[in-house]
Amino acid sequence: MVELKPVTQDNFRACIKLHVAESQKNFVASNMYTIAEAYVDPKLTPFAITDDETVVGLVATEIVPENEDYDRYWITRFMVGEAFQGKGYGRKGVQLAIEMLSKHEDCERVRLSVVSSNDDSIAFYQKVGFVLTDEYIGNERVMDYFLT
Repeated sequence: MVELKPVTQDNFRACIKLHVAESQKNFVASNMYTIAEAYVDPKLTPFAITDDETVVGLVATEIVPENEDYDRYWITRFMVGEAFQGKGYGRKGVQLAIEMLSKHEDCERVRLSVVSSNDDSIAFYQKVGFVLTDEYIGNERVMDYFLT
């Protein structure tokens, strides 16, 4: 069963051993960086994407209560290890992150950003239900998943 589990001492090494394909490395931060960033940013929370006890990916969410209502809930990082891609883990991992964030009463949408030249990821997120916005964060396009 695919689940999101907090990154702990027990799964930390499995998380940092995961990597994406060489062609994807310019599009996502390393898992080590994401976990380190979460250590100093209390709004950022990393989760291991697991299939039973096997770590297959990493997702980090961010909740920013001081932002406007529409801009509070983010999937800040998302990756599935190269060896596990193409097996449905990506779709399930994103859906689980959306479900988790949507449990907050004031969550009307979940946001993420993707490098604007990363056509494969944009297409993937669109298949899940995200829509492109006109917003950019640096060279990244913002995408929204509307819950209502």
